[in-house]
Amino acid sequence: MENHGARWAAAFGLQGDALVAQRERCERLKQHMVFQIDAAGITDPLTVLATANGSTSNSSSSWSQYFTDETLLEEINTDLERLYPAGNESFFQNELYLSTLRHVLFVWCRLHPDVAYRQGMHDVAAVVLYAFLYTTKDGNTEGDSAKKLPEHAEADTFLVFEAVMLFLKPFYEIVKTRHGTSCENEDSNRLFASFSLKGNENDNGVNTKGAQKKQPALHQLCHHIQYELLQQKDPQLYYHLQNLEIVPETYCLRWIRLLFAREYALKELLWIWDAMILDNTRADVIFPVINMTDKSDNDLLQLPKLISKNEDASWIGFPLLRYICVARLLQLSSQLRQSDNTGCLRLLMRAYQEEELDGEQNRAIELIKFARILRDPMTEETQQCEDGEKDCDGESRSVEVVQFQEGSLGIILTAAGAQYEDRLAVKSFTRDPTAIGGVGQAEASGKVRLGDLLQSINGVPIIGVTTEEVKRRLQLIDRPVYIGFCHCSDAFGNENTAASDGSEAVEVSDAAESSPRSDTALSELVLPVFLPGELCYANVETSMQRLVLSHDGSCLSHYISGKLFITNYRCFFTRLLGRGEIDWQIPVLSIASIDRIDPHASATTGPASLSVENAQVALGFAPDDSFKVVIRCKDTQVARLSITDQSEYSKLVKCLSFLAFPSSLLDAFCFAYSPTVAPSEEVQFDIRQEYKRIGLLSFPEHLRCIDQSSQYTLCETYPRHLIVPADISDVRLKAAAAFRAHQRLPVVSWIHPSNGATIVRSSQPLVGLKSARSGEDELLVTLSCCSTNKKAFGRYVIMDARSQLAAVGNKALGKGTEISSNYRGAKLIFMNVENIHSVRQSQVSLAAIFEPKKSASEDTSSSFYGRIDSSGWLRHVRLVLKASVELAHTVHNGMSVLTHCSDGWDRTAQMVALAALMLDPYYRTLRGFQVLVEKEWCAFGHQFALRCGHARSDVSNEQRSPVFLLWLDCVWQYIRQYPTECEFNESFLLALADHVYSCKFGTFMFDCERQRKDFFAKHRVFSIWSEINTQSERFTNHMYAPSEQATVLSPSTLSKNIKCVPILKFLCAVVCTKMNCFILQTMEGLLLPLGPDRYPSRSCFPMLLSCSYLVKQCVLVSFFTAVLNSKSNFFQNLKQLSFCY
Repeated sequence: MENHGARWAAAFGLQGDALVAQRERCERLKQHMVFQIDAAGITDPLTVLATANGSTSNSSSSWSQYFTDETLLEEINTDLERLYPAGNESFFQNELYLSTLRHVLFVWCRLHPDVAYRQGMHDVAAVVLYAFLYTTKDGNTEGDSAKKLPEHAEADTFLVFEAVMLFLKPFYEIVKTRHGTSCENEDSNRLFASFSLKGNENDNGVNTKGAQKKQPALHQLCHHIQYELLQQKDPQLYYHLQNLEIVPETYCLRWIRLLFAREYALKELLWIWDAMILDNTRADVIFPVINMTDKSDNDLLQLPKLISKNEDASWIGFPLLRYICVARLLQLSSQLRQSDNTGCLRLLMRAYQEEELDGEQNRAIELIKFARILRDPMTEETQQCEDGEKDCDGESRSVEVVQFQEGSLGIILTAAGAQYEDRLAVKSFTRDPTAIGGVGQAEASGKVRLGDLLQSINGVPIIGVTTEEVKRRLQLIDRPVYIGFCHCSDAFGNENTAASDGSEAVEVSDAAESSPRSDTALSELVLPVFLPGELCYANVETSMQRLVLSHDGSCLSHYISGKLFITNYRCFFTRLLGRGEIDWQIPVLSIASIDRIDPHASATTGPASLSVENAQVALGFAPDDSFKVVIRCKDTQVARLSITDQSEYSKLVKCLSFLAFPSSLLDAFCFAYSPTVAPSEEVQFDIRQEYKRIGLLSFPEHLRCIDQSSQYTLCETYPRHLIVPADISDVRLKAAAAFRAHQRLPVVSWIHPSNGATIVRSSQPLVGLKSARSGEDELLVTLSCCSTNKKAFGRYVIMDARSQLAAVGNKALGKGTEISSNYRGAKLIFMNVENIHSVRQSQVSLAAIFEPKKSASEDTSSSFYGRIDSSGWLRHVRLVLKASVELAHTVHNGMSVLTHCSDGWDRTAQMVALAALMLDPYYRTLRGFQVLVEKEWCAFGHQFALRCGHARSDVSNEQRSPVFLLWLDCVWQYIRQYPTECEFNESFLLALADHVYSCKFGTFMFDCERQRKDFFAKHRVFSIWSEINTQSERFTNHMYAPSEQATVLSPSTLSKNIKCVPILKFLCAVVCTKMNCFILQTMEGLLLPLGPDRYPSRSCFPMLLSCSYLVKQCVLVSFFTAVLNSKSNFFQNLKQLSFCY
């Protein structure tokens, strides 16, 4: 009766006389090598050992071999005792099977002393033994009832195991490293390359000549699977794993070494091994020729070999294995892309679960089919034909695979009909002017027809994917690309979309398909000009709530009918009877949450534990039977929509949720945005050039610029190039980094051109409750602060941005602040700047002030000004300014400063950047301010993605905070007090405030420089600075007349000089343009210029974006009421509002 083991033996050439000879070899090897196993009753094991070796002369060598074998046997037995394969836990727990595995493993390890025994080999041997015991016909195992093995089962298990290990042995080998001089004992040893601009002006940081040593086979294969194959098959999953910093060794190691022995039950694992062993592309196994008539042991030490056509295939193992690994990753793709780091590792390292037992053979066969298609996508044609799929009319559906080269595919895709939900179909062909006859690649192939369903790309099924995702995937993978099309006669049902004339030639997703009625209405609208790369996904008929003032000062609402358009960049509302003006818009990635109320459903996604009627009231609606959607934005805008048609409601929610909360940041608009920017206008920031301008490279005897390499080995959240003291070794730098939170060691950021005082930034030290200290950190701080500033006589200041109470509280977490007595010459002061949670709460409180009153009787016991003051926002502004002024004056007076907060990327960035603005006139220019933001915020690792919640739906995440906007508010306070000293104006700050959330540019994406470089190396994005510089006239302060005196320009931090944002100015602009309030139309002179997107800016002034839309809707109700009641008091009321300006 045939079993898997017999098939494997035959595939390895073990048949007939060759099998008999190899069995004989196996028995003789066993007699020579496994004496210890059965020698328990012998009092003198040396006698047995000497006899086995054929010599009695070298007793010491015999003893050594005996103890070596005893250790080996102990390791094998330890693993065999815990051999409980999932789904077959008790199968091997009998002495007959364990003894067989013990013999097999022991003999193989003795034959391969260079590898010996490694954990996991017992799993591989167990699968081989099971393959000889399990029969494919009745599902029983031979030997179960008789408790004895089939004849030759042990020898056959050894031979097949020996053949399998030829493919796996490179993955078990230990990599030997050459030990050079210990860096711990060489204080002058350099781990990081020192950088000199003169000799490295064109250096890209990559050493192309110094080739790295060849990686071990296991690492090569792991990296090949994730970094090459997965990137080509599913680039979005690849970048998701990259973003989560999941390295392939964490999960691939077990998959490769054990051939999935712990991921699948034994029965289904046999089918997977079948595919790898019977694969005709693998290397051939050649066993040594055994002379049956020669009874000597001359042939015993000859080992089987692999014969491969590929000279460097040792790291591949079984050729199909790598594709099986990728197939398993792709099967988990949807779950992985929705998981964080911990969730992904759980999925990837999860062993076989009992509940997966159902359909085990089919599950294994599907995995193998998938892997074969991934290896050769053209085989999908034959496999689909075998499956015999049929369409709705009963006609057979076949698959054609087309190979596409560089250039356009020549097809337009659209959503298929309802019967093929979540599928895309070929709508029409496009012309290719570069091709012969103008025929595109798809049409020229002769394989693609109109109405064909998109089946796969490079073997990966395309189901539930939008056209935008297809476009993105094609941009990310290399050509040629193999695309499968499934012939289908009814892809569009009765709509016959593919044959319709005059259809718009754009790629749209299923969410973008509109009914004929919607298309008619769309044609009557005047659409705005879309940005390059902007695609319209959907348009929905809806009504938007608008607020108006009643005579008693309360806010009344009414609805404006129109359409909400949703693109891959923004959503905007246009009234049906308007002239094409945009009444409201917001970038989709600036959306914080989407609340919705379905009156026909039992539950809503609005306020919890409320009935539908109460939920409508709580969300600001009058109860009725329409569908409600509330869009809350990160800049505090709120849009309330009412929809009567359920299909329109479903389309809006589905499309908006998909775009506002994508599974990956690769779906952000910055990766699709493709403006026309002249090469001369493209901004390339190089921090080394800024170091040179500041003068940090002018003191080579005191300071040096180090290169962390592209791996950022010293600190991942710092820029690649850092300024550190020249007199400290790289070994000590690493030790100092280990003493700081997130390894953000003290580095020099700025140096005073006259007195040599430096600004040094870092994170908090890891002092802890035991008051730990680090000599390396103390030396680094002293040299950073004192080496270039001799006139301070070794004195410097440590400015902790936190309060003393907060710093001491961090000791319980193993962190804290410096102990001044350990840092000779240091003076420690606390600046009392509050944390991100307090800032976030102040933003919420300030936004609540501008919530519209629902009635005149609503409580107004607190004054408007009092509520602004109690929100705490202006206090935050004052504290940050005060700390920055103290920092700037200290440095200007000749004393170096080390400053930090907790992690060194929030309050530290605020203080250092503001102090540099006060000290360095260059940063007060338009280009200089751009450099300041790039250096102190982007390069030094402010977590823009985390603080702004890019692509995240967890609106309650406590890590969100408007830290950058608070800093922009401080800058606004500065330019208000020094109106002629800064080259940039308020519109410039507004643009930054808008686009920190919009994800239109790559400048504010991700959390550190390394992440941005990793992603932007493969995907082109544009900097916000390029667009601003092309329109510099609009962002230039026309009163700019800088003073020539070299002094620090510090603003007043008195409470009376800290002003709120220019609310009235914004209000007039918004109300006049969007609410048509007849009174405010007289104030057109206060309108703001259009933003860089060629439409009015969406948000209120940087500092908040906090009040933006609520301010725009209904602000200062008492003020407008007074105006309505008495026009003569208009300017008197206007004067009273100077507090806000």
